[in-house]
Amino acid sequence: MNHANRFMPRLLAGLTLAASIALPLAAMGVWLFWDQLAPASNDPALPYYDPAALGAGARLAGFALFLTGALTQAYGLLGLRQTFLEAAAGRALSLLSVYGFRRFAWVSLFMAAFAIVQRTGLIALLSASDPTKQNALSIQIGTPELKAIFMGLLLVFVAQVFAQAKAAKDENDAFV
Repeated sequence: MNHANRFMPRLLAGLTLAASIALPLAAMGVWLFWDQLAPASNDPALPYYDPAALGAGARLAGFALFLTGALTQAYGLLGLRQTFLEAAAGRALSLLSVYGFRRFAWVSLFMAAFAIVQRTGLIALLSASDPTKQNALSIQIGTPELKAIFMGLLLVFVAQVFAQAKAAKDENDAFV
């Protein structure tokens, strides 16, 4: 692989590393600076609730819920980064590359479902903290959620094809 062909995987490896660091920091920042950031949110659920009413316990629960998601996404992105690094080194079909992409695919599928849990948890926390709207529970599964689940399934399928391509390459290499 020449230098020009190695540039893109290296660039993508850098971007995935930056994203895997930024995601947990952003999740922490939102919950640490809730009073400043929540009122400015464009989330359609928030106008129905008073974000300032969120108590310390609810903030801690929200922090844990969203940090869990961000760390899980970072874990998946680091797998994808491994795939990019392997490609940059000329080993696009290495075992590490296949495992890295497979990890990213499964994390993507998990996060599509976990995002529904996160949003439901946020609404439950906001509802429990707002005395005028207590006991509300909103579980949203619409087109965006279904698209994310479909994309997660698609990535898992591509990961399986990727693994089969590696097996075919290994078989061919054994004959040479």
